Amino acid sequence: MTGSTVIVLLAGIALMSVIWWPNSANSPTTLLLGSVVLSPRPSLRAGTIAAIVAVGLGFVLGLLLVGATTGLAAMILTTVGVWSVAVQIRSRRSLQASDELAQLTNGLANQALVAPTVVEAVRQAAPLIPGQVGSAARRMAAECETGGLVEAANRFATAIRRPVAEMLATVLTEAFRGGSQWVGLAGVLAEEANEAADTARHFHRHVAALMPQIAVTLVMAVAMLAITGFAAKDVGRWLTSPPGQQLLLLLAVLAAALCARVLAPAWRLSR
Repeated sequence: MTGSTVIVLLAGIALMSVIWWPNSANSPTTLLLGSVVLSPRPSLRAGTIAAIVAVGLGFVLGLLLVGATTGLAAMILTTVGVWSVAVQIRSRRSLQASDELAQLTNGLANQALVAPTVVEAVRQAAPLIPGQVGSAARRMAAECETGGLVEAANRFATAIRRPVAEMLATVLTEAFRGGSQWVGLAGVLAEEANEAADTARHFHRHVAALMPQIAVTLVMAVAMLAITGFAAKDVGRWLTSPPGQQLLLLLAVLAAALCARVLAPAWRLSR
């Protein structure tokens, strides 16, 4: 790496520090650290592997077509594009889980009015719920038959890992231990779950669904640069020269920093 490249990178980092200055608890730096660095590490899934492959492919294409510096710029832009699509996917999954939890809590609230026991209420409501929440609810109902409701409810909350699921486990535990107000608590919980589902739906429709436009914008910008380079030979030669590649890398770093100001809080809120 040449001295000029180091200077360009340092300038980009300096500009990023101004853009990302952590001036509040909701700053992009805090949100990114809280949502990515400090979050528990799940096992690698197909989506994670696909994201890694896409980022690596971006670097390889830039390296083969132009050079290592352009490959690094392409990798940065590919990371931003993958991140923007991941926000939408994560929000869609969150919305699905919120809807399923709302269905489950509404079903339990209805069953609480007619079922003789809380175990029977769970057994009647669980089979009607689809998706991951439904599977966990049916497993909880089966464990209630063979074990204890308290342990089953806690395992359900651990599997779903959402505030509504934790509140549901608390309500079921209170009911199993003889709480006389569990019917009213079930109704309140259903209202909370419905509000959470409405919030998730609003976020997905008005925020997360628009995030892939960031990836589209980046692709269009790269395409315009490529077309300009092919149409104007002098411009193309300069863009593929070391100074041109360094400028492209700086632009990629700045674009990533600006996009991250939007993507970091959206990523955090999509959960």
